[in-house]
Amino acid sequence: MNQRELLPNQSDVLRFTFPADGKMVEALRTRFIDTLTNGGIPEEELVHWRLIFNEIIFNAIFHGAQSDPSKSVTVEWALMDGAIMLSAEDPGNGPSDEQLKNPQLPEDPTSESGRGLFILNDFADEIRSWRSNPGFRLEITKKYPGMGRILVMDDEMEKTLEELSSSYESLSFFNRLAENLIESGNLQEFIDGSLNEFLALRPNDRIFLQGSPKIPDNIRASLSNAPWFLDPEEADPALRTLGSLTREIMWENNEDLARQNLDHPGLRSTGSGCVFPILAGDIHFGALVVLRKPGSSTMRFRSLGTLRTLADLCGIACANAYLTTIRDQSQKDLRELEIAVGIQKALLPILPAPPSPKWELSIHQDSSLSIAGDYAIAKLDKDGNLVMAIIDVMGKGVSAALLASIFKTAFTLSVNSGSAAKILETINETLCEQLGNLTMFITCAIARVSKDGKSMEHASAGHCPTFYYDANDVRTFLDPSGPPIGIISDVSYQNDMIELQGGERFVFVTDGCYEWDRKEESQGWHKFVDFIDSQRKRPAQHLWEQLRGHIANYCGPVLEDDCTILTLDMLP
Repeated sequence: MNQRELLPNQSDVLRFTFPADGKMVEALRTRFIDTLTNGGIPEEELVHWRLIFNEIIFNAIFHGAQSDPSKSVTVEWALMDGAIMLSAEDPGNGPSDEQLKNPQLPEDPTSESGRGLFILNDFADEIRSWRSNPGFRLEITKKYPGMGRILVMDDEMEKTLEELSSSYESLSFFNRLAENLIESGNLQEFIDGSLNEFLALRPNDRIFLQGSPKIPDNIRASLSNAPWFLDPEEADPALRTLGSLTREIMWENNEDLARQNLDHPGLRSTGSGCVFPILAGDIHFGALVVLRKPGSSTMRFRSLGTLRTLADLCGIACANAYLTTIRDQSQKDLRELEIAVGIQKALLPILPAPPSPKWELSIHQDSSLSIAGDYAIAKLDKDGNLVMAIIDVMGKGVSAALLASIFKTAFTLSVNSGSAAKILETINETLCEQLGNLTMFITCAIARVSKDGKSMEHASAGHCPTFYYDANDVRTFLDPSGPPIGIISDVSYQNDMIELQGGERFVFVTDGCYEWDRKEESQGWHKFVDFIDSQRKRPAQHLWEQLRGHIANYCGPVLEDDCTILTLDMLP
């Protein structure tokens, strides 16, 4: 049988031939995942498909083509009736018949290779392979009962939809709503404008806010006459159930509803839908609900991400409105700050550091109840360089937490901009444009370590000096070269260039790590420098535990300010 007889019609197949270069994989994987997303594949399955795509393509590049860019690799995929097909062709001979027939895990658990076929075999429902004069082809198929055939969009349509998604999910949209939230004094007006902005870009059959049975009375009163608000006491039982949910859900058909114990008569006729709880701290205001009629196109993954952000912003707005009615000012301030810390934990989690045999990186943070604007993040850029940032937002409460979340978005979009100084300048331009005349700013230090661990670039905008210990334990400071970001758009920052040989340590901190001990203007800093010097050879975890214990002994268990520390050790 000809191998092509096993493929779906050519119009349903996406095929790409490219040089055997690993740098090509990320763009192809993104397009592959976009195809699955547009086909309605759930997010939990997309996680598995990302791994499978990497395995099958990198095997073809490294083993089949020996990473020779003069040779070509071809990848194909298709969404068929009830199944997804993915294949790769390379100029090699492929694994042995025994390996294909009976794939095993490597005997050495630390081995960096040998798991690919085992992973593919464990995941796929069918695996086929062919050897021919051009080389070797491996094809996997996974079945999804009930999934219909999804025709591949033509290039013009795909480009149009991609541009629409990008424009909707752009930083300017998020920041526009965030700025409106900071400035708005009317809860109903803010939510009404936000829902209209969403509908203008992603029309749906119906979007509304279903109040929770525990919604505070003042919030219920302020939203009671809005056409998109459903009072929990007046809604039908099915919608009342959605307003009570504290977890995200979505459904495409009645079977999905039954599986999630939501098979109510009032929902069976809605087609698809999704629900995002509106929470702030321990207050449950309700849920953002989108319902679609039967026959409408299914929910898109990008739309779900945007709705999740919209629900978060609605929660912040409801929390702000709730706080304004608390009569006791001290209680109001405390409640706002508690919510700010909750926002920080929800929207700004400290993510795991990217691992590498070249470095060890750790981030530790503890929040006070007075300021919620510290944050640290580390990511790999498209070339595998480590990019890290630590910030301290001017101000406190909800506004500080929100501005920190805007920085996180801007950092993610700017991480591939170039040098550390260029990344800092790009983020600064974005913040200045979005903040306008708002009197808010961020101090920030950014560093970029080369993939091979041989060099570092460092740039700082009004932030605390960065500790730098060279391999001989000589300590110097990397100082800021410009003002905080978010104030002046046309400003240049300087790159500190450092050649690395292994054994260096860098310590990035926020002022909450030392200002608690300030009796004179510089007293706290000098003591803190001595303390960090004394911990030069100790692990980062020990340094953090000693610092927190030191602060607790001095001023008790409750911090007066946020305390964040990022430690980078270059390995020999």
